[in-house]
Amino acid sequence: DRLWNGESAPAALATTARLVWTASHLWLGFECGYAELDIDAPAEIDAATERVALWDRDVCEAFIRHPREPRADSYKEFEVAPTGQWCDLAIHTPRVDVDWRWNSGMETAASIDETARVFRAVMRLPFAAFDGAPVEGERWAVNLFRIARMDGARQYLSYAATGTRTPDFHVPACFVPLVFEGPRSAAQ
Repeated sequence: DRLWNGESAPAALATTARLVWTASHLWLGFECGYAELDIDAPAEIDAATERVALWDRDVCEAFIRHPREPRADSYKEFEVAPTGQWCDLAIHTPRVDVDWRWNSGMETAASIDETARVFRAVMRLPFAAFDGAPVEGERWAVNLFRIARMDGARQYLSYAATGTRTPDFHVPACFVPLVFEGPRSAAQ
């Protein structure tokens, strides 16, 4: 639970992420405490249609680089909101060459527990979006992010700090290894 610069995030924004994989999909689950929610009005929510600029609201993000990307700074961006709204982008060069029309085939689900002040969101990403599934032991690169609000101010949480002066998640050099391990037995 840290901010993009490595400082501790507010305790009310405690965030847990879990990643699992099957032969055909990568699953990412997020459980996020919140102080306040910045989400679209109910009449504006359509989880069946991509919501571009979702990063202007509360959102969980995964930036994933697989070994078959054409450039060292290319990756895929996936987002899910507490409402289940989603966005996916193919980043060829951060902030320069972005494919806004790319469609990964991702699926999402989300729920908000207002009593506990927690939302849960899931992304189901088909490996076809990465030009094929990994093999056991393969290493990809990833960073996980969250944009939240506290006392009206935007908070930028990051799994691995990006080291930028101002909040910026688009720093592929700061992605960390994602190793695809096989199933574990109960004894492990």
